[in-house]
Amino acid sequence: MVSPLVSVIVLNWNTPQETLNCLQSLENLSYPNHQVLVIDNGSGDDSVHILADFVQFHPKFTLFVTGENLGFSGGVNYGIDVALSLGAVYIWFLNSDTEVAPDCLSALVNAMELDPVVAIAGSKIFLQSQQNVVWHAGASFVRGIGQPRHRGMGADQSDPRYSTSCLVEYVTGCSLLVRAAVIQQIGKLDDRFYLYYEEADLCYRSRRQGWKILYVAESQLWHKVAGSSTGFYARNYYEVRNRLLFTVKHKPYNLPLVLSYLLFQEIIKPFLKGYWKPAWFGWLGCIDFFRAKFGRL
Repeated sequence: MVSPLVSVIVLNWNTPQETLNCLQSLENLSYPNHQVLVIDNGSGDDSVHILADFVQFHPKFTLFVTGENLGFSGGVNYGIDVALSLGAVYIWFLNSDTEVAPDCLSALVNAMELDPVVAIAGSKIFLQSQQNVVWHAGASFVRGIGQPRHRGMGADQSDPRYSTSCLVEYVTGCSLLVRAAVIQQIGKLDDRFYLYYEEADLCYRSRRQGWKILYVAESQLWHKVAGSSTGFYARNYYEVRNRLLFTVKHKPYNLPLVLSYLLFQEIIKPFLKGYWKPAWFGWLGCIDFFRAKFGRL
C-alpha cells in the first residue's frame, strides 16, 4: 500500500544554520513518501546560496524563493499552493528552528489515517535547550480572553498526563499536519495575521466545520523557541493586534473583555513598570486593529 504524499513546508528567514539543522534531521525521517519544500521568505543574508548548496544534493528537497518577507502566514500559503499543485494528501507546517525524531512524521500520519474526522494533528514538542522538558502538548483557549494555553509546558518528558494522544482545541504551527482536503474546504491561512494566531485561526475554523484537532504524543521534536521569529517589540505588536482580530472573527461578543485585558496586560502594566517600548508597540497594535491595518508591521 502506497503511503499518502506529505509535503513538508519549512520557512527560512535569515537563519540558514538553524534551517540546515532542521533539514538534516528531516533526512532521517522514516516516513517514505514525503517532499520537503524549503521556502526562503525574503532573507537579506546569504540564506538562498547556503540552502541551495544543500538542496542540490537531496532530491526530496526543493528550494523556493519568495523574494520578499510574506510573514508566517504568507510564506506557508506560498508552500501550500505548491503542495496542492503536487498532489499532496497532507501538508506539514514545520518551524525551521526544530529538529525532529525519525518517526515524528510517521506518527502524525498514522494517527490521522486512523480517524478520517481529524483535520489537524500536532506533535509533542520539547525545548531544545532542555531536551527532556515539554514545551507543547496541544493547547486550549482561555475562556473569555481567547489566549492560547499550552498543555504540559515545563513538564518532564515522562509525565504520564502528556504521554497519551488526545483531542485538543489547538496545536501550534511549529509542527502541524493538516489534510489537504481541509485546506481546500476552509481555505488557507488568513494573511491578515502575518505572524501569530494564524494557526489558531485555522484550528478554530476547522473545528467549526465539524473537524477534530489531535495531539499525538508519539510524534516528537525539539524546538529552539522563537529562533525563527521576529524581534521582541514587534512580537508585542502582533500579539495585541492579532488577538483582537482573532476575537472579532470567532468571539466578537468577547471583544470588550479582550480589549480591556490587553490594554492592562500588554500596554498599561509594562508602561507603569518603565517598559515603554513594549507598551508603545502594544498600543500601536491596538490602534492598527481599529484602523483595519493588517499584514506586516
